[in-house]
Amino acid sequence: RPAPLVIRANSLRTTRDELKRALAAEGVETRETTYSSAGLEMLSSPGLKNLAAFLDGRFLVQDEAAQLVGMMVAPARGDTVLDACAAPGGKATHLAELMGNQGSVVALDSDAGRLNRLSENSTRLGSTIVRPVVGDAAIYREALFDKVLVDAPCSGLGVLRRHPDGRWTKGEKLVAERQAVQRRILENCAALLKPGGALVYATCTTEPEENEDLIHAFIASRRGEFRIDDPRPYLPPPAGPLVGPEGFFRTFPDEPSLDGFFAARLIRNG
Repeated sequence: RPAPLVIRANSLRTTRDELKRALAAEGVETRETTYSSAGLEMLSSPGLKNLAAFLDGRFLVQDEAAQLVGMMVAPARGDTVLDACAAPGGKATHLAELMGNQGSVVALDSDAGRLNRLSENSTRLGSTIVRPVVGDAAIYREALFDKVLVDAPCSGLGVLRRHPDGRWTKGEKLVAERQAVQRRILENCAALLKPGGALVYATCTTEPEENEDLIHAFIASRRGEFRIDDPRPYLPPPAGPLVGPEGFFRTFPDEPSLDGFFAARLIRNG
């Protein structure tokens, strides 16, 4: 199935309603997303880079499920936040918007080239608190943070509609390889979280080995240091049903028609 083109209104410069009207004036047909209060699905467009609303930094292309992951972090104004594996910056800039551009977002990524794209997005959107840092999330140890987002590298099986070549190039071995990397990143980034702080672990895959199995094993290994937190208070009410009884957030490309994401919100006990 074709993936929808979804954008996130930049709350530093506009609202979703204002953006919808501005895009309509430029000949773009949109409709509001079901679950994210910041999203619009573009149904027609003359091309993104031809739009004044794009050039002015009033929106960023980001799937609805990814927008909800950022909301789960729930950063406060003035927080220090780590976005591990941050490039190309969709979630990092969203965190800055949720913080009212007050505080600090360290956007960590091992790929310097992709961080250039993050810097371009931050500049266009006016997200001045986002600081790109080249580094390995499995060993980075420069500071402690109020909130941490681990947008872990994964098998990507939840976004095959955007990358259909994966049907031929990905296999079971990749899941095991990604799980090993994810475990190292989660262990390291958890140590960077202040007591009482929140860590959101997210992937764009549907595989339990990379998702709930990994989280359960991590919680058990830390012997009460971390607990799973209910993310529903931080999500728009329509997104509440996307959270299961264990407190895990899940979306699928079939129903609802979002990218396939998993996320867990963890609290480091005080």
